[in-house]
Amino acid sequence: MRTLLLVAVAFATVCMSPSAISPSTIFSSAMSPSASQWIQIRTAYRTSLSNNNHLTHFESLCKSHCQTDALAKAYYATALALRARASISPPSKLSLANQAESLMNTAASAQPQNLEIRFLRYSFEYGTPSVLNMKKNMTQDKPMAIKFAKSQSAIKDIAVKFFQQCTEISDAEKREIK
Repeated sequence: MRTLLLVAVAFATVCMSPSAISPSTIFSSAMSPSASQWIQIRTAYRTSLSNNNHLTHFESLCKSHCQTDALAKAYYATALALRARASISPPSKLSLANQAESLMNTAASAQPQNLEIRFLRYSFEYGTPSVLNMKKNMTQDKPMAIKFAKSQSAIKDIAVKFFQQCTEISDAEKREIK
C-alpha cells in the first residue's frame, strides 16, 4: 500500500513539473478566444450593458485575450468604457475613457475592416461627451457600423436597438436597419 502511494505521488509530481506542461497549456489563455469563449464574452457584454454588477466578469473574459485578438481588445475597451460610465469619480471616468479610446483605436487599426470592432468604437464614441474630444472616428465608422447592424451577428439586436435610439443617423437610415 505504501509503495503504491509513493508511486502515485511520484507520478503526480512528474506530471505537474514545469517540463511536463505542454506549450499549448501555457499559452492557452493568451490565444484567440474559442467559439464558446466568444459566446461568453458577448453574453457578458449584453448583461453588462444593463447591469454594472457584471462588469468585472465581462472585463476578465476579454482581458485574457486582448493582447492577441483585436476584437477581444475592442470588447475589453468596451468593458473599460462601461466601467467609466458606472464610475462616480470624474478622474476615474476620464482615465478609464482614455484607456478605452486608446485600446479601441488600436483594435480598429489592427483590423480596419472588422465591422464589429467599428460598431463597438462608433457606439463608444457616440456615448462620450463632446468636450472630451473622443468622437474623431465617427464619420468613418458610421457606414461600417450601420453595415454591421444590418448583417447577421450574435449582437445584431444590440446594434439595431442602438441605432434606433441614435440621433446621429437619419430616419431613412433607421428604417433600413432591422
